[in-house]
Amino acid sequence: MKNSVLIALPAKDEEKKLGAVLDEIHSHFPGFDILIIDDGSTDRTSEVALAKGVLVFKHDRNYGYARALQSARQYALGRGYEYLVLCDADGQHEPQDIGKIIDALVEKKRDFVIASRALGSAPQGDPFLHKYGRKLYSFLVSLLFYHKFLIRITDSSSGFKGWNKKVMELLSKIYTTTNKLHDGRINDLEELFIMAKHRLRVLEVPGRFYKRADDVSRIYGDYGLSGGAVKMKDFVYVLSWPVLFFRTVFRNILR
Repeated sequence: MKNSVLIALPAKDEEKKLGAVLDEIHSHFPGFDILIIDDGSTDRTSEVALAKGVLVFKHDRNYGYARALQSARQYALGRGYEYLVLCDADGQHEPQDIGKIIDALVEKKRDFVIASRALGSAPQGDPFLHKYGRKLYSFLVSLLFYHKFLIRITDSSSGFKGWNKKVMELLSKIYTTTNKLHDGRINDLEELFIMAKHRLRVLEVPGRFYKRADDVSRIYGDYGLSGGAVKMKDFVYVLSWPVLFFRTVFRNILR
C-alpha cells in the first residue's frame, strides 16, 4: 500500500513550519512517499523539504491553490499512484489523521474522502466571520448534495482530503479541458458537483484541525478568510461569495 499512496502538501513560504510537519508525517507513515508542491516560495521551503528526504515539485511563480492541486494530481498520475492525500504544510492538520483518509479510500473503497473538523475538532478562537461562514457554507452544500451522497457534508471547505485514481483522472481532465476547478475559492463546491454527476462515492471522516503558529495561511492568502485578524479582503470575499456560489451552482446544473 505504501507504494500506491502519495501524500501531497501544497506550500508557499513555509520554511519555518514545514520541517516539523514532515517529521510528524514520517513518524506516523514511514516509507510513504511525500510530495511538496512549492507554489512559488521566496524562502527555503524547497530546501527544507529536500533536506527531509521528500519529493519536491516547484512552480516557477505563485499560481495559487487550484494550480497546486492540479500539479499534485498530475504528479501522482504520471508516477502511477492509486491514491492521493492532501494535507496542509503549515501544521493546521493532524498528520496522524491521514490514516483515516487512507483507510476510507482503500478499505472502504470510497472515491473522495474529506477530513471534517465538524466531526473531529476545530481550533478554538476562530474569528466569528470564519467560523460561522464555514458553517453556513457547509449547511448549503449539504442541502445541495444530501440526495446524491446520502450523507451530510459537514466541512465542505476542508483542504484535508483524499482521492483515488479515478477521481484524480477525472478532475485533472476537467481542469485541463474546461474553465472549471481554476478558482481556489470555490473549488471544493465544484469538486462535489463533479462527484455527484459521475455518481462517485464521497465520505467524511473525523479530522483534527489546529490553529496555525502565526494564524495565517499563505497558500490561501489571496482568497480572504485566511486566518489572523479579520481584514478588508475578508469582507470583500464574504461579499463576493454569494456571486461565486451561485455562479458555480448554475454552471454545474445547467451544463
